Amino acid sequence: MKTDYLIAGCGIAGAILAGKLAGSGKKVVVLDQGPRFEEQERVKMIARARETLNDFADYNDEAVPGTVTPHTSARQEGEVAEWAAQRLFGVGGSALHFEGFMIRPREEDFKVRTLYGYGRDWPISYAEIEPWLLRAEHETGVSGNEDNPYASPRSGPFPMPAHAFSYFDREIFIPAMAKMNVAAHSCPRAINSVPYRGRSACLACRACKFCPSGARYSPDRVHVPIMDKNPNVTLLENVSLRRLETDPGSSRVVAAHAVGVREKDAMVISAEKFILALGGVETPRMLMLSAGNGDHRKGLGNLGGQLGRHFGDHTNPFLVYDVGRPVGSRLGFETVISDHFRARKDRAERPGFMLFASPAVDWIPTGHFAAGWATKGDVLSLDALRSTISRIASVYVMTELKGEGTLELDTSSTDAFGSPVAKVTMPLGKWDRQAQKELSALAPKIGDAMGATRMSEVAPPEFGLGYHPSGATAMAKSPDGGVCDANLKVFGLSNLYLVSNSVFPQMGPNPPTLTIAALALRLAAHLEGGAAS
Repeated sequence: MKTDYLIAGCGIAGAILAGKLAGSGKKVVVLDQGPRFEEQERVKMIARARETLNDFADYNDEAVPGTVTPHTSARQEGEVAEWAAQRLFGVGGSALHFEGFMIRPREEDFKVRTLYGYGRDWPISYAEIEPWLLRAEHETGVSGNEDNPYASPRSGPFPMPAHAFSYFDREIFIPAMAKMNVAAHSCPRAINSVPYRGRSACLACRACKFCPSGARYSPDRVHVPIMDKNPNVTLLENVSLRRLETDPGSSRVVAAHAVGVREKDAMVISAEKFILALGGVETPRMLMLSAGNGDHRKGLGNLGGQLGRHFGDHTNPFLVYDVGRPVGSRLGFETVISDHFRARKDRAERPGFMLFASPAVDWIPTGHFAAGWATKGDVLSLDALRSTISRIASVYVMTELKGEGTLELDTSSTDAFGSPVAKVTMPLGKWDRQAQKELSALAPKIGDAMGATRMSEVAPPEFGLGYHPSGATAMAKSPDGGVCDANLKVFGLSNLYLVSNSVFPQMGPNPPTLTIAALALRLAAHLEGGAAS
């Protein structure tokens, strides 16, 4: 099979990129290791979650063996935390089940080495990527208000207004933050607050992971249909990329070797340009599995020894309160957050973090704490439990890390095709742990401001590791600092590009999805001869 562009991975980056490139008349082949999920399958997943009372029912629960590539995590006593990825394999990628956070990086996130002495600076500035962030907001449909006093400059408004604040946010959380001289503001989401480009406004059904109405952005509902309508695009699902083949001089990629997940049928695809959009783990792993000759013998693009280094992530320490009065319900997502602790000037001493609060978050075990508070001795009172649950709220933070982890091949463990899986080592140092320590100090103050009667301990700083893997194929000015250049071309290869959060030199304390989409749009413009900056 021959094509102009081969894109490996059909998550948000691959789907956006394919649509833009095919629109120029070029032939594009997109392959994804997972299946396409039809709407009826979403209905079945919602039913399964309801029948089993399992809020964590997900898309890959019944995956064909070999679809979901496993990984391992190195653990050492003391300094290394367990790393458990929440990856999703399928057409649409992890954006099939993401919470819709579309929060911009801050201006200083691009120069933390210069300003604060840790991590790595980006080879591009916030000013250079800002127009692409705005385009990504319109491309995916983001709701938000310009009410964030901590935000970096914008060149245009949000496509939609923010969702109306919940009772809890309006009557409890925002007033509590005000007492602490902290501004709380709307939370940008890729969830329609009004009808947008043929998709419904949010119906508040609280089944956000599967979103029956289509109000939450999902690549398979927005960008994959664009690909389906374009005869220049071929989408191959359930096809696993196994390695990239380079020419004898290892100056360019000449072919992609892949295999069907179900039938194990081999295929070879040649292209003028190759793009890896496989996410924060599989992108660096593929460069390692494709090691060539000369400078690439330790992995493609590893000219400066940076492949797999400075692996980063977020953590999400949390605690739970009994607010002492009913907190109401929510749409299924937070409508208010605070960037107060992201905008700090003392990041050399402690990480920045985003602050969230909400009634009933499914991944925080609020019921566990409510049951404990409703139990006397060994007796659980159902009346007390009902009353307690109505008063429960959770507070959590998304915190940045220095990014001192590593990703390498684990030769002792292989996937369904016999290739070594990725092994992640994720050390958390004293600086990384300061966010959990600070939240522990803030917790009683937040509780007092909300009028809480009880609170839990703060969850450990490792909580949430694996949600946002990044950094192992960073963009840089030279091979000494990363794996690809500012236009995402892999160093030492003329026709291989990367687009995922693996290219982030440093990830601030905000979800990466909007920035990934912006980089995909920027790369499409560059590949078609436009100005990337």
